[in-house]
Amino acid sequence: MFDLSKRAVVLTGATGNIGPTVVRAYLEQGAHIAIPVRDEAKGAGLRESLGELAGPADDPRVLVRTADPGDRAAMEGLVEQVLRAWGRLDVVANLIGGYAASDAAGGDLAAYRGYWDQKVATIVAATVACLRPMRARGYGRIVNVASTAALKGEKGAAGYAMANAALLRWTESLAEETKREGITANCVLPRIIDNAENRAAMPKADPSRWATAAEIAAVVVFLSSEEASGITGTAVPVTART
Repeated sequence: MFDLSKRAVVLTGATGNIGPTVVRAYLEQGAHIAIPVRDEAKGAGLRESLGELAGPADDPRVLVRTADPGDRAAMEGLVEQVLRAWGRLDVVANLIGGYAASDAAGGDLAAYRGYWDQKVATIVAATVACLRPMRARGYGRIVNVASTAALKGEKGAAGYAMANAALLRWTESLAEETKREGITANCVLPRIIDNAENRAAMPKADPSRWATAAEIAAVVVFLSSEEASGITGTAVPVTART
């Protein structure tokens, strides 16, 4: 159990496969969460699914706002809304991702750049927008969910591996730049996540061996806590039983 009752979190990718589980994990530890979404209907559906955990209208614990996480100006506007609502911003966690196949031998630069834009450029823009209030307070937690493909390239996934490796290197660089400012920056690296999409793509595999959304959420929440103050610039693999 970690006390996040005084922490405000910006969470990107919250409507994705593991997003709702991570949102609930933060809320169960008392956090307030701001969620930028491109699709307003999906955001509203997520908030509705949280029930009482989202808080009352006059004192919400969850704010859902239409904003493109990859648009730095839009994210800076969201940050201002967070500061007006809760007076602080302590954590940014980025779940944005997805899988895109692309081989290395084909040299498909458009495919590589496409996944770079989806993953790296978006997370960099969202994170940088959140840095100013963290630096002003001398406290912050940055948690980026990447993949074990960041550590070793895989057949048929060149662009995916390249982008995840780039995100890991960027996170390490950011950690070096902010480590004396009370800010930590870390990556979580799942291997295969148990979700409907992966079950459909790999029908002969045993999903009980894969990491669950709850297992990933537990690591994300820990790295967002006061107790993780000594951990920065790290990559935490979540390989589960594979």
